[in-house]
Amino acid sequence: MAERKMNLDEIKETALKMLLYVDDICKKNNLRYSIFYGTLLGAVRHKGFIPWDDDIDIVLPRPDYEKLLGILAEDKNYNIASPMNRTEYRYTFSKLFDPKTKLVSKQFFDYEEKDAGVFLDIFPLDGLPENKKEQLLFADEIDSYKLGFMNTLGLLYARSYSRFRSAVKLILKYPTHKKYKNRGDYNYWRTLYEKKSLEYSYEKSKYCGHLEYIKYEKAIYPTEWFEKENFQLVDFEGHKISTIKNTDQFLKQYFGDYMTLPPKEEQISNHSYDFYWK
Repeated sequence: MAERKMNLDEIKETALKMLLYVDDICKKNNLRYSIFYGTLLGAVRHKGFIPWDDDIDIVLPRPDYEKLLGILAEDKNYNIASPMNRTEYRYTFSKLFDPKTKLVSKQFFDYEEKDAGVFLDIFPLDGLPENKKEQLLFADEIDSYKLGFMNTLGLLYARSYSRFRSAVKLILKYPTHKKYKNRGDYNYWRTLYEKKSLEYSYEKSKYCGHLEYIKYEKAIYPTEWFEKENFQLVDFEGHKISTIKNTDQFLKQYFGDYMTLPPKEEQISNHSYDFYWK
């Protein structure tokens, strides 16, 4: 049977099942997690998905994140991909894939996992320095390591929707690729990134964030937001889902005037891939 392209409703239904599955695991194992980013915005503004989007993002404090990954690694229903169990992995967070579906990238030189399908993004929250200047220095170092592994992962640096643009990037960005490659391969840069990620104990830190984003002040949060007593349930597609109580504060900090819809022309999905049923 030929593979059939999934429509938006099918993608959302599949992703929602994954969220409920992970929600059940977190409840049974007393793990702190919150829907976050656009998923939390959708829950507050639309009581579910943002109508034109299908992403689901969750965050967990680093200790709970690692426990969840350990559980999912033994699970047979979904496939977990993370820096810990994959080689030449391009992301700084983990992705849970539905094995009945397939992701097909629209870009050249795009390094997606071979078992990629409809996914749920799982972000670790790591501890940060308390001082703002130190936070910026820490973010710069983390970012340099990320640039290192992104520039040494095959030909990912030439990724583009256009074959011509990819060819141009192969030439123009080659010196940068070579500069990083001369200092170390993908594993060298990835190891530096992962080691730096754990420099500040989450439990002893006053602030936290997902390290890929902390160069932006809006992506730094008090760790107290993620204490066990500071979670609540919100409506999401007819289900009660876990989130932080500081929802309004987070959404204003991250999105600004979050209850105002974007212009009609911006209410579209900008994904660089399509999903298919296997």
